[in-house]
Amino acid sequence: MRDQSKIGKYFRRAREKTGMPWLRFHDLRHSAASAMINAGVDLYTVGAVLGHKSAASTKRYSHLATDSLRAALERIGQKNPHQNKMRAA
Repeated sequence: MRDQSKIGKYFRRAREKTGMPWLRFHDLRHSAASAMINAGVDLYTVGAVLGHKSAASTKRYSHLATDSLRAALERIGQKNPHQNKMRAA
């Protein structure tokens, strides 16, 4: 319990110094999950990292995966100025 008290103390000090007094420690979990999803990490792995006992808890982040997939699909077909023109077979 002592270590948690120290972590809380240091976290409060850090958030004040960064000008984010509104930030909660739990917000860091959401940021980490978002970063993993946007980096292409699968939901099962994200859930394991976050310590979720069921996939239902991790499903909250599935919309981020959908957004990442949509962004990837939108890039398909955009003209790349460095790409040589290729003919379809």
